[in-house]
Parts: sequence; structure tokens; C-alpha cells
Amino acid sequence: MPQGDYIFVEWRSAQRLSVEYQSKLKMKEMEIVNLLESKWSPRKFSWGLTPKQSGEFGRTTIMPELFHDHLAADMVTWRQKFQTTGHMTIISGRGSGNTLAEDWAVLWTGLALPNKNQHLTEIKMQIGDRKYGRINLEEMHQYQIPVIIFEEPFIIDEETAFDLYGYIEGELPDNGPGGEADTLFQRIVMTGCAFYKQIDRALGTVGAVM
Repeated sequence: MPQGDYIFVEWRSAQRLSVEYQSKLKMKEMEIVNLLESKWSPRKFSWGLTPKQSGEFGRTTIMPELFHDHLAADMVTWRQKFQTTGHMTIISGRGSGNTLAEDWAVLWTGLALPNKNQHLTEIKMQIGDRKYGRINLEEMHQYQIPVIIFEEPFIIDEETAFDLYGYIEGELPDNGPGGEADTLFQRIVMTGCAFYKQIDRALGTVGAVM
């Protein structure tokens, strides 16, 4: 299980990380594939964009529709609207007990934070019954488009509880004439990939809850 080590990088540099990191990522990818082939047997993983035949499972990007936002509402995009500040749960599983949906699993590699004005200053997380220590993010202000990369990705298995906590710094902006008073918007984007047991789980209307 990962220990929670991380680094800050520019988004444009994220794909040029060390060979050691790429090796860890590949090993973690194989770990989750082996786990799911065991759990979802007799299904096998399809390494293409979509399963080529029945009896295979596939993957896609981490979809915000798998999660709840800081108001415990279904997410459609990673953009959240904040009208309060301070400590709060900012992303959680949308199932009962904040769990990830059945027949889905996530390989979580980090967080992208593409905000011109960054108000998220600190995070911590819990996956299942394991809690991870707080991470201060204010170092990111020296980066143009910061991304946090976990030195070893996390696996969030199906029906496993997931909570990402954050501290949102005030003051809330008034946004000028025609804008919403005391409101700020932040994109907090989980990077990595999500695995689905059946292709039907990843179909349907774009933007609909999965």
C-alpha cells in the first residue's frame, strides 16, 4: 500500500517523470489488473481503448460522475462551486458510506489543480480504513499549472470508502457586477484511470451519473 509520498510538478512536465516513477506506475497498473482479473473472473482486461469482445473489462479516465462534491451532490465535472471556507470533505465516493460504486475501481495517480486563483491550501485523505497525513499545497503557487503526483499510485477498489478532505482559504470573492457574491470556483481533478467491469457501465448519456 502506498505511504503517501508525493511531488509537485508542472502539468506539462508530468509525462516526463523519472524512469523509476514510470516503472512504479506500470507495476501498480499490473497490480490492479491482476486484482480485478481475480475478482471479476472469468473476465480478462482489454488493453485497447474499449473491450474488443465479450468477457473483457476495460478502463477510461477517472470520471467525476463516480463521486460526490463537497456538498455531497453528484458531480458532473471536476469544477466545484464553494460558498464556504475552511475544512470540509471536497470529494467522496457516491455510494452508501462514501464508497466507490460496485463494478468500478480506480488507479489514482494524483491531483491536477488548474486554477488561476488557488484556494485549496491543504488536503488529507482516507481510503477504506486507512488514513493518510495532511499535505500542505501552498508550494504550488510557484507553478503555473500545478499537479501533485503520488510517488506510488493509490488503488481505490469497488465498494471501498473514499474521502478527500481539504481546507479552502477565504476571503470569498464578490465577482463584480453580474457575478455571484461570496462564491469561488475550483477545479480539483483526480488523475489516473478507472476500470469498469462491463462496457455498459461506461456508456450512457455524457455527464450522467454512472
